[in-house]
Amino acid sequence: MNSTSPPDSISPLSRKALLFYVCTLFYWSGVYIYMPILSPYVKKISGSLQAVGFVMGAYGLSQLILRVPLGLWSDRLRRRKPFILLGFIFDGVACVGLIFSESTLALFLSVLSAGVASSMWVTFTVLFSSYFPLSQISQSMSLILFSMRLSQVLSNYSGGAIAEAWGWTAPFYAGLGIAAPGFILALRIQERRPERSSGRSLKSLLMVGRNLRLLTISAFAMLMQFTVFAIIYGFTPIYAQQLGASKADLGVLLLCFLSATTLTTLLSGTLTRWIRERYLVSAAFLLVGFSIFATPFVARLEWLYAILAFNGTGVGFIFPLLMGLAIKPMPLDQQGTAMGFFQSIYAVGMFLGPVVSGWVGEQVGLYSVFILNGTLCLLASFLTWIRIDGPARSHHSGENRSPGE
Repeated sequence: MNSTSPPDSISPLSRKALLFYVCTLFYWSGVYIYMPILSPYVKKISGSLQAVGFVMGAYGLSQLILRVPLGLWSDRLRRRKPFILLGFIFDGVACVGLIFSESTLALFLSVLSAGVASSMWVTFTVLFSSYFPLSQISQSMSLILFSMRLSQVLSNYSGGAIAEAWGWTAPFYAGLGIAAPGFILALRIQERRPERSSGRSLKSLLMVGRNLRLLTISAFAMLMQFTVFAIIYGFTPIYAQQLGASKADLGVLLLCFLSATTLTTLLSGTLTRWIRERYLVSAAFLLVGFSIFATPFVARLEWLYAILAFNGTGVGFIFPLLMGLAIKPMPLDQQGTAMGFFQSIYAVGMFLGPVVSGWVGEQVGLYSVFILNGTLCLLASFLTWIRIDGPARSHHSGENRSPGE
């Protein structure tokens, strides 16, 4: 048997994989059901673009703080499932907090809790990828991210419609109703634990964070998250309201973005058979950059829908490819740590994107937010072209691909 293939590898359509897909749908729907209305809702309560950036940045702040420790902890314990269950619990905590929030600080703490829930995604992706051989890491990432994107498509559209029909806080109640059955389903996930490795000390795990290739790839993901959370979830909904968008229209707006993202996420793993990752990522950043530049020049809501679809097309290629490149060379018992570093570094962008863009928008004007983020994407397009090389596999990347206990 190939040493890089786990003896208990699963098919992408097996019952075990399907359970992961369904749990992923519930996991992310509990957060994204209220994302279409969150930034306008925060502005409604707080009254300033800077406060919107502060609250939206809380989502990335908790992930910035937690994702590396969670990756290390899960590797040391050789456990993933308990962290997944905690993710569903914090999904519910965030929704309860948002229901009762009446101040900027309360909103900040509630969104911070949503970020804690999302931090558990580190262990979710590592557990799922552990059932596939190393040669299928990129494909496994595209499959699990497709489920994530599908949940975002369904929940974002539904969230906008729910808010339009029953008011601003209705999506928070819906999120709570989604998190509870998701937790029950996640209890059925079968954990596949890596073998105990006598050679993996805490110091050796921390050394993963000094891997130059991992840091480079993570930095590009950080730039992408900077623009996604500043533009898509932060200030495009506010710009859309200036064009006359209703709460339901905000759901449609994110539906356009996420539908395109979902389709290209599914395609991304397949295209790597013929096109090198760096070419795909560079072209995708270019597409995202130009779509952001075009946004503030749009005067009709219908054109804004189209621009967000182009933006989503680029984003859908970037994330699964970078995520696969981040953990592909790593041994199984270091992948939680590697994914923790990767997701923690890109969480810097999730935090800084809304905060910096909110400050710039407050000082210079909303249009400047789009100019700033478009420029960053063009820079990322150039840098990925020259800095991402082929997968540098570790000599030990196939070790510890053994059956679960």
